[in-house]
Amino acid sequence: MKKIKKMLAGLLGAAMVLTLFGTPAWADSATRNTLPTIDTAQKGMLTINKYEGTDADVSKDKPLAGVEFTIWKVADIDQDTSVVSKVGFKYTPVNTMTALEASDFESTKTDPKEYTDEIYTKVLNKLNTNKEVENGTLANGITATTVIDDTTGKASAKFTNLELGLYLVQETKAPSQIVNKTANFLVSVPMTNEAGTAWNYDVVAEPKNAAVYSGITLKKTGTTINADGTKGTPTALSGVQFALQRYNTTSNKWELVTTADHIDGIYTTSSEAGTVGQITVDGLAPDKYRFIETSLGIGETNHGYILNGTPYVFTVGTDKKITYDGKTGDSIVITADNEKPDLKKEVKKGDTYANAADASIGDMVEWKVSASVPSNVDQLKKYSITDTMSSALTWVDDKAELKLTYKSNKVEVPSLTLTEGETGDYKLTKPTDDEAGGSWTIEFTSAGKTKLKAAAIDSIEVTFKTKLNENANIGSAGNLNDAQLDYSNAIYPSVDPTNPNDGKTPGEDHIKDQAIVYSFAIDMTKVDGNNNETKLSGVQFDLYRYTGKETNPTEEQLKQNATAIKTNLTTGTDGKITENGLKGLKNGRYFLVETKAAGGYNLLKAPVEVNLNVDYVVKKTTDKWYDENSNLIGTKTTVTSTKFTGGDATNAGTYSVTIENRKGFTLPKTGDIGTAMFLIIGIGGMLAAVYIMLRGRKRA
Repeated sequence: MKKIKKMLAGLLGAAMVLTLFGTPAWADSATRNTLPTIDTAQKGMLTINKYEGTDADVSKDKPLAGVEFTIWKVADIDQDTSVVSKVGFKYTPVNTMTALEASDFESTKTDPKEYTDEIYTKVLNKLNTNKEVENGTLANGITATTVIDDTTGKASAKFTNLELGLYLVQETKAPSQIVNKTANFLVSVPMTNEAGTAWNYDVVAEPKNAAVYSGITLKKTGTTINADGTKGTPTALSGVQFALQRYNTTSNKWELVTTADHIDGIYTTSSEAGTVGQITVDGLAPDKYRFIETSLGIGETNHGYILNGTPYVFTVGTDKKITYDGKTGDSIVITADNEKPDLKKEVKKGDTYANAADASIGDMVEWKVSASVPSNVDQLKKYSITDTMSSALTWVDDKAELKLTYKSNKVEVPSLTLTEGETGDYKLTKPTDDEAGGSWTIEFTSAGKTKLKAAAIDSIEVTFKTKLNENANIGSAGNLNDAQLDYSNAIYPSVDPTNPNDGKTPGEDHIKDQAIVYSFAIDMTKVDGNNNETKLSGVQFDLYRYTGKETNPTEEQLKQNATAIKTNLTTGTDGKITENGLKGLKNGRYFLVETKAAGGYNLLKAPVEVNLNVDYVVKKTTDKWYDENSNLIGTKTTVTSTKFTGGDATNAGTYSVTIENRKGFTLPKTGDIGTAMFLIIGIGGMLAAVYIMLRGRKRA
């Protein structure tokens, strides 16, 4: 079988020679004897013009540079006067071509074409079965490589100053798109012209190849990883730049793929409808390639995504098929996705977390910071979370209860334990004890980020508590608490001189979010019941917050079931409680119990209810965040009130109440049942005595 294949190859080579050069123009019987003598003093030249073979019309075909040819002289050519009646010349094998014998060049043919056909067929068949020719180890070859001629536009390999003779031509190297090399062929230097009247010492050959090209498409998307670790819908990103490189096996280096349209080797994702975010490259020869993301583009649209400089390596096979990420096919699409993390700040309201809540001064307010963890967190130079408190919030060490929770697919991973400290998995910086307006920072180390990646952690939750202090704003201004995520916005190779990103330093992006806690107030004024212009000072009250179901709880019920917020609150000359006792309250039912009246005034008969019921709704607005030099550095989310009702018409969040006191006789306070009974019995006895006395006088 192998011999048959080699014979067929030989026949193909012979046929190709005929195709390449056309039918040799030999003189007819009337002109053969006129063929001039070969000038053995001359030197010959062989020019091989190479084309890809992608167009049947040679004038339209693409010149192919980079093809190496090797030639070996296999026979001398001489004038043959002894056979002048035949063809007028003969070939004699050279001593260095041991594979050939003189008999290989013998023929009984008298027609020049038949003569050369027979000899070329025999010689090629014999050479093609020679192992040295087959494996490319035949010695004493001369090589030349096709290059583009600026004048002619042709891709030519030139062999000059050649000794006259018959040469074996072999295509020894070709670009990767040339899958099937040109078969070996023979060239005679010199050869006759078409008329058969002269010898041509400058021979031109134009063999073709069948070039193989393929194409690939890259789709660029961006995905926001929500604060709880869930993924948003990928968005096509236009304007993202990629370098396309090809591996040079000679230099063992990656090199930019340059074309007429991309002389710098940089391709940009499309903004055209239907192809947004795509790069399509055609005309790729069989070889190894890689796309490398070099820029997110000009403008702010793609800001926040993490540039991924990791190469996307693929190969083009000789069968035009693409292999990428373990898959092979005719139309492979590379999806290059960038991630954008997110951050969320909330405050505990009841049993859930929300954007806003209300609290009283002295309450420990619980907060939660949620941050998504990018899937390539282990490659980020920085990943840290910072929380900054307002002056209304105080850090209390033994009550802060700072806790880190790691989640994967929204499920806690309790088995993951990260150690705190400079040499641990994260570094924690927190406020000093009893500090107001401080901040804490959790910055993950390389070891910590590696553990997050290994455990597939996609979100982190940080919960902690702060005390609402006397600096609290009352009303719709509220008291804010900010959280911030700082992360590297690019991943670059550490050492890769051929990577366009080599040596670059990633920048940082920032995401800020906030939550708000409100606090309210009671504005109480104590006045004379007969003249409200008279303010009563020195009156004392206790303030209770009541969560029971009684409509009108008594003082005794309040003392048993309610929480005393403040005691011994005293009115000033303006009739108001001057200290902060009635400020900094959360929603709820409150009762003021008068414990000491002003001189000559009666104590109130029952507690006075003040129902704080502020209805508030907030929204969060996210805007681009610029530094002092107008450089975009991230996104900032702010909390604003869209609804804030309850309390005074002109001062929402504050509930004004006027309490009157009067002088003179009054029934005891509600709830003094025992005292009331004795008083009623006493009055009844007095009335009975008066009645008896009057009856006695009448009888007398």
